[in-house]
Amino acid sequence: MEKRLLFISKYKDIIQEFLDAMKDKNIEIETADNGLDAAALLKKNEYQIVVTGLTMDGYNGEQLISYINRAHPNTVCIIYTTTISAAQLHFFINKRDVFRVFLRPVNFRAEFFEALEEAFEYYAVKVKNSEENVERKEKMKEYKNGILAIQQKIENQDNAKISMNHYMKRLVNYTLKEYGGELPQENWDRLEGYEKGVLTRKRYYRVVLWWRDKPCKGRKSSAAIE
Repeated sequence: MEKRLLFISKYKDIIQEFLDAMKDKNIEIETADNGLDAAALLKKNEYQIVVTGLTMDGYNGEQLISYINRAHPNTVCIIYTTTISAAQLHFFINKRDVFRVFLRPVNFRAEFFEALEEAFEYYAVKVKNSEENVERKEKMKEYKNGILAIQQKIENQDNAKISMNHYMKRLVNYTLKEYGGELPQENWDRLEGYEKGVLTRKRYYRVVLWWRDKPCKGRKSSAAIE
């Protein structure tokens, strides 16, 4: 992957000093000397690293870093400034995920360049973590969809069972009217037991055959029925 960096400073001599120090490095560098130009570049391009000052015309460094955190969360931010308070340092490191803070003057070819190399490595780690997070979210989405499909299948099965029970109840009532006649209480009790078997073990066919073939007072024979 090509290394891309945006360097932002309101001091043009510092911009040139940085470009001179990086001319033999394999880094594509773009620059801006005010917040408005920097914001325009950030909206159009993706950078692995953004080095910025804090005070400048248009948007200041804090506003730019806040935008980068939202729009380019993998981009690594480095602050290069003349002065910074302890409260600001704590805020940028802990709340704005700033990778390094350098105070002027600094040797761009020494510790600053070492920090850039570490920042490029850190960017690669952040990208990998982001991709893994996306993959985990996709797997979680597939898992949830699978659970929903199972729940829908169970619901459909329950609805089918309810419909079948309603149907079987109607069928049993028809059987009683058609074949029951005037039955002794003992036979009615036995028939009620078979009704429960119909609903729980689907034995309706056996019930019909049993009542058709068993002689009973007040009921026609199976031959007459046929």
